[in-house]
Amino acid sequence: MTTMNVHRPDRQPSRALGPTTRLAIHADACIPAQFPELTCRRCADACPTGALVATSEGPEVASGCVDCGRCTVACPTEALSMPGFEIAPTTSAIIAIDCWRVPAADTPSGAMRVPCLGGLSAATLTELTAEADGRAVAVLDRGYCARCPAGGREHSAPHPAVAVIDEVRRLLDDCGVAPSAGPCLIAMPLPAARMIEGMGEPLLESRVSRRALVTGQVPRTTQPAPAPHPTPAAQTSGLGRQRLLTALQRLSAAERPLPARLFPSLRASQDCADHRVCASACPSGALMAYADDRTRGLRFDAALCIACDLCVRLCPEQALTRDGPGEAKTARTPQRLTRHPMQTCPECGAEHSTAEPVCPACRRDRDFARSAFQTLFSHQSPASSGQARG
Repeated sequence: MTTMNVHRPDRQPSRALGPTTRLAIHADACIPAQFPELTCRRCADACPTGALVATSEGPEVASGCVDCGRCTVACPTEALSMPGFEIAPTTSAIIAIDCWRVPAADTPSGAMRVPCLGGLSAATLTELTAEADGRAVAVLDRGYCARCPAGGREHSAPHPAVAVIDEVRRLLDDCGVAPSAGPCLIAMPLPAARMIEGMGEPLLESRVSRRALVTGQVPRTTQPAPAPHPTPAAQTSGLGRQRLLTALQRLSAAERPLPARLFPSLRASQDCADHRVCASACPSGALMAYADDRTRGLRFDAALCIACDLCVRLCPEQALTRDGPGEAKTARTPQRLTRHPMQTCPECGAEHSTAEPVCPACRRDRDFARSAFQTLFSHQSPASSGQARG
């Protein structure tokens, strides 16, 4: 596998994926947009209408996008964003979340309105639970999902928010939080005739101007909470994960440790050649290069890992392996993953960390000289020399 260019500039402003959608992309965080050799279909697979198409250069929007935001939840690197899912403080007795297709007059006072209940992330629901301070967090099921293109389901299929609600409740249970404190799905059906057919929200339209949509400069959809660990400015993926961990830590009973399954485990075999391509490409800063007195290598921070597997897929030697949940114990603090002793090349004096005495540059020079000599020698074989004398 060839080494690819993994330079990561500071994240650029997002651009809209089309003139008729609010869905925006940060191309410098999208795996296939940065590495066309690699594929990622998570966003396209999550699209309920099939409007999002995965290409070798990142997702493209075809006709049929309804701005539900479900692809943003599926994206492992948070390359996709959708306005409308912001968390707003409320003093209501119950924190309720309603869908845009519900007439505003039918939404409880103080409730959040979002493009689609299926676009709610675990981080958002956990943050709301932390902010609730004992109040119920209710996701309102109006019975519209089976008729909505964003629902993408038949009458017998589960509600699109069920999976993320169940996941949050499992995490809260692991943290010792009472089940009653978690988010829940509450059936509050409305007549089908009252369902709004189009996707739009007047309150949002006032925040995202038509000019912003046309020019593609769409703002970020959330204001993340401070991360437990500092993240380099050029690596801003994984903020949703940090919001989730921060909210869970706030809710955790008696400083109970967070669930082990939230901390991925990464292993490096002896095949690691210290190319550090993986660290350069890591979108969240979980994998970073280090160097000290006569040693250098990789440092891994499981608290920052978003389990995108980009490092595993880019490693030229295939030396990295990410363990599944429960397969291995992972340290909660940054740990050294590899250690490579530094050597001084006897030919050029450069410092390097490979197992061979000479540095990679000098080894390449040696290999080139050996290959050139062999080619020259083959042209000067006895047979060819005899023919030349004749």
